[in-house]
Amino acid sequence: MARTANLPPTSPTPRVQVRRLIAGFSAVFGLACLVILAALFNIAGTLDQQERQRSAFHANQALEQRLLASRQFLSSYAVWDAAFEHLAGQADWQWAYEQKNIGESLYSASGYEGVFVLENERTTYALFKGQPSQASASTYIDAPLQPIIDQARAAAIPREQITRFVLFNGWPAVLSAAAVRPDREVTDSDVAHAPVMLFVDQLTEDKLAVLGSGAGLTGMHVEKDQTKAHDHLRIELGDTGYHLAWSSPLPGRQMLRAVLPALAAALLILGLIMLYLFHHALRSSRAMGMTLTHLQQSNQALEASEQRFRAVAESASDWIWETDREQRLTYLSQRFANVTGYSVDDWLGHPLNQLLACDTTPLSPWLDALGTADPQQLANLRCSYRDQNGQNRYCRISARAIFHHGDPMGYRGTASDITDEVDAHARIQHLSLHDPLTGLANRNKLARHLEQALLRGSDSPPLTLLLLDLDNFKPINDSLGHGAGDAVLQEVATRLRDTTREGDLVARLGGDEFVLVLNGMDNRNEVDRFCARLIGLLQQPIDFDSQHLHIGASVGVAQTRTQGFDAGELIRCADIALYQAKADGKGTWRYFAAEMNQQIQYRRQLENDLRRALRNQEFELHYQPRYRLSDLRIVAVEALLRWQHPQEGLLGPDTFIPLAEQSDIIVALGRWVLREACHTAHDWPADIVVSVNLSPAQFLRSDVVADVREILLETAFPAQRLELEITENVMLNDIEGALGTMLSLKELGVRLNMDDFGTGYSSLGYLRTYPFDSIKIDKRFISGLGSNSGSDRAVVQAIISLGEAMGLTVTAEGVESEQQLKALEKDRCHEVQGYYLSRPLDGPGVEALLHHTPQITARPL
Repeated sequence: MARTANLPPTSPTPRVQVRRLIAGFSAVFGLACLVILAALFNIAGTLDQQERQRSAFHANQALEQRLLASRQFLSSYAVWDAAFEHLAGQADWQWAYEQKNIGESLYSASGYEGVFVLENERTTYALFKGQPSQASASTYIDAPLQPIIDQARAAAIPREQITRFVLFNGWPAVLSAAAVRPDREVTDSDVAHAPVMLFVDQLTEDKLAVLGSGAGLTGMHVEKDQTKAHDHLRIELGDTGYHLAWSSPLPGRQMLRAVLPALAAALLILGLIMLYLFHHALRSSRAMGMTLTHLQQSNQALEASEQRFRAVAESASDWIWETDREQRLTYLSQRFANVTGYSVDDWLGHPLNQLLACDTTPLSPWLDALGTADPQQLANLRCSYRDQNGQNRYCRISARAIFHHGDPMGYRGTASDITDEVDAHARIQHLSLHDPLTGLANRNKLARHLEQALLRGSDSPPLTLLLLDLDNFKPINDSLGHGAGDAVLQEVATRLRDTTREGDLVARLGGDEFVLVLNGMDNRNEVDRFCARLIGLLQQPIDFDSQHLHIGASVGVAQTRTQGFDAGELIRCADIALYQAKADGKGTWRYFAAEMNQQIQYRRQLENDLRRALRNQEFELHYQPRYRLSDLRIVAVEALLRWQHPQEGLLGPDTFIPLAEQSDIIVALGRWVLREACHTAHDWPADIVVSVNLSPAQFLRSDVVADVREILLETAFPAQRLELEITENVMLNDIEGALGTMLSLKELGVRLNMDDFGTGYSSLGYLRTYPFDSIKIDKRFISGLGSNSGSDRAVVQAIISLGEAMGLTVTAEGVESEQQLKALEKDRCHEVQGYYLSRPLDGPGVEALLHHTPQITARPL
C-alpha cells in the first residue's frame, strides 16, 4: 500500500502503457491495410477503365473506318458517267450485270449482300448476294427508303454519300446510299430525280471477326438491346434494336487476382506475428522489444508489396515513362524494352524528344504547357519513333505534370503502341484510291490526279490521255473462269506500269478498261510510237496454268492541246476515239476528231433502231437459190437478211450486221433469222435444203447448240434440211470450243458448210479437223474466172479437187456471167449460186419458183 501510495495518482502502469501502445499500433496497422487495399482497388479500377476506354475508342474507330470505306467505295460507282447513262430510267441489266460493271463481284469480292438502284421507291435494279432479284429493296430493308433517297440526292452535288444502320433480312447491316450522277458539275435539277444506288454490308459474324481483329478486339458480335452482359462494351447500331458488343480484357481484375492472395497471406502472417508479440508484450518489456523487431519485419513486408505493385505496372500493355523538370527520362518501365527493343538504361538521362517525335505539335512545348495547366489534366498526343530494328512505329502518349508544393517537378505518363491502328488506317486510305485487284489507281485517284494536273488550265503542262480496252478478254473470262481473267488483268497492269514513266498515271476504270495519263507528252509522233509499243507489248502471250492466252488492245487518244483542260471532257473524247478504234478493226489507236461525234451518234442511233426493229418486226428474209451444176436443178436456198428501215428503206446486211456483232443484238437477231428461215421453208419440197449463216459472235455470246435444238423442235423443221454456214473466224476465236460445238450440231443432224473458203490462214487444217459437209469458194476467186487471171482459175481447180478428195460438196458463189458458169462446169464444180442464175427473192417469190415453175430455171449454157 505504501508503494502504491508513492506512485503518482495519474501515472499509468507499464501494463496500461503497453496496452495503449498495442491499441495504437493496431489502429495504425488496420488503417494501413485499408489504405493499401483502397489504393490497390483504385489502381485496378483505373486500369480497367482505361482499357474499356481504349477498346471503345478502337471499336468506334474501326466501325467509322468501315463506314468511310463503304462510302468511298460506293462513290466510285455512283459518280460515273456510264452508270448515270445506263441506270437512269430503266436500268440496263446487260451493261450492269452481264458486263460486270455492277455485278456479282460486289458480293464475292467486296462482301455487299445487297445492291439496289431506286428511283423514288421503285427498285429498278437489285442484286441479292450477287444474284439478280426481282424483289424490291423494301423486301429486304426494314427502314423507310424515301428519307434515304432524299438525303442521298441532297448530298449528290458535293459528291457525298450517306450511311446508316438498318435491318437487312432481319439482321443489322451498314447501308450506304448515293445518287447516281455524271462525273461533272451538276445542279439541283439534274439530281432531283436521279436514281439512288444502295450498297448493303451485312454485319455477319465473319465480317465482325475481321473488324474486331483489325481493331485488336475479341469477341465482337451483335446483340439485341435487351441483352445485359456486364463484361461486354457496346455501341448502339442506330434504331435497329441491336448493338455492337465485344469482350474487353480487365487488367485491373487480373492484377487483383495476382496480388490479393499474396497480400492477404502477408497480412495474415503479419497479424499472427503481431498477436504473438502483443501476447508477450503484456508479460515483459522484453516482449515489447520483440514487438519493435517484428514491426521492422512488417515494414519489409510492405516494401515487398510495393515491389509487387511495381511488377504489375511492368506487366501492363503500355510502357510507363517519367522525366525531370528538363524533360530528361528518369524512369522507363520494362515494357518499354519489350516494345522498342532498346534497353531501359540506353535512354535514361536522355531528353524525351530525342526518343519521340510529333509532326503536328512539337513535344517539348506541349509538355511545358502541362506545367501551367490543371494538375489533374491528362493530355494525349500521337508520336512516332524508330525501334531498335530501324522500323518506324507509332504510339499515343498520355502525360501529366508532377507538382511539388505547387511547382512542376517533371512529367509522368504512359505510351500505347498504335502502329497496327495507323497501318490499318493507311491501308483503308490506299484501298479508297486504288483498285484492289491490280493495285492501280482507281476512279477516285484518277479524278484527283487530273484535277491537280489540269488545275492551272492553259498554263498546265501538256497532257495526253489514253483510254485502253482489252480485245478478246471476255472469251478468256467466260471459258476459263474469273481466275484466268484476274490473272490477265494483273499481268496487263504490270505491263502498263513497266511501259509508263514515273510521272505518268495508270488507272483501272473497271472490267477490262484502263486509263493512262501521260504528262508532258504532246507530240503525235511520240504518242504514235508509244501506242504501237504498248499494243505490241499487250499482244504478247500471257502464261496461265500451262496455257498461252492471247489478248489485244484498242486505244482512244485525247489531248489537252486540242480537247481542252476539262477532265470529264478528256475522258469522253478518249472514249469516243476508243469506240472508233474498235470499229476500225481493233488492235489499233485513234485520236479524237470532231467528226467522230457524229459517227458515234449515228452508230448509236442505228443500234437503237436495230433494237426497235427487232421489236417491230422490221426485218425480212430474202432467199437466193443454189443450183446443182450437172442439171441446173435447185437443191438449196440461202437465207439472206434484209432490214426494211422506216426512213432509209431496204438495207443490206453489210450496213448493220457489223454493228449488231459488237453488241448482244446479234444473238437475238441470229435466233430470229434461224427461226424465220425454218418456219418459211417448212412447206417447201422435201429435197430443198435451207442454208443459214451463223455469225462468229453468236458462238461467243450464246449457246448455239441449244438455240438450234429449240428452234428445230419449235418449227418441226427436219434437221437434215438445215445447213449452217460458218466462217473461219469461228475457229480462230476458240479452236477447242468451236470443235465441241460443231460436233454437237452434227449430232442434231444438221449440215455444216465452211463459208468463204480459201481466204483464211489454215483452211486445210480446219477441213481435216472439223466435221464439215461442204465448202463454199469465195466469190473473189469466181470473179477472176471471167478475166485472163490464171492464178484464180488454178485456185478454184485446187479447191474443187480438194473437196472431191475429202468427200465434200463444193459450191461456187458469186457466179455472174455465162463464162464463169462454163468454166466451173468444165472444172466439175458441184453447185453454183449467183446473180447470173437468180437474184435473191422474197419468201413468196422463192416459193413460187419452187412450186410453180420447172426446176431448170437458169439460163441455158
